[in-house]
Amino acid sequence: MPNDPEICSCAALRQATRHVTRLYDAALAPVGLSLNQYAILARLKRHGPMRLKDLADNLVTDRSTLGHLVRPLERRGLVALAVGPDDRRSRRLQLTAAGLDHAARAYDLWAGVEAGFAEAFGVAEAAALRRTLKRVESVELGRQVV
Repeated sequence: MPNDPEICSCAALRQATRHVTRLYDAALAPVGLSLNQYAILARLKRHGPMRLKDLADNLVTDRSTLGHLVRPLERRGLVALAVGPDDRRSRRLQLTAAGLDHAARAYDLWAGVEAGFAEAFGVAEAAALRRTLKRVESVELGRQVV
């Protein structure tokens, strides 16, 4: 394989991610959220209260990164940790009433960017891209020994 950073799959994915994330972050700025924070609110709205481990797995991130994203949301009163219903040692993150309202306002901003992306990139191409990225996410890549 040639030693050419221009053909690195990871670099290409990261560059495309940064390019698109900037667009979404700018759109969500009026409600004071990053795309990653919005994703937390959206998951909680869709799935209800979640254990932090389950939320981290759902977002394909680690608990440490999730903690850095959740703390500002907690301080703003958008999410709260509650005792789990089956195990008092378990904690679940849930939306507060303010968080539910904030998620609804953020959704409108997110939906506008999502529609703009689909229009600019092409509706069919955007759908194909999402399918391809889901496949990338699901492939067991394993560790390559050099």
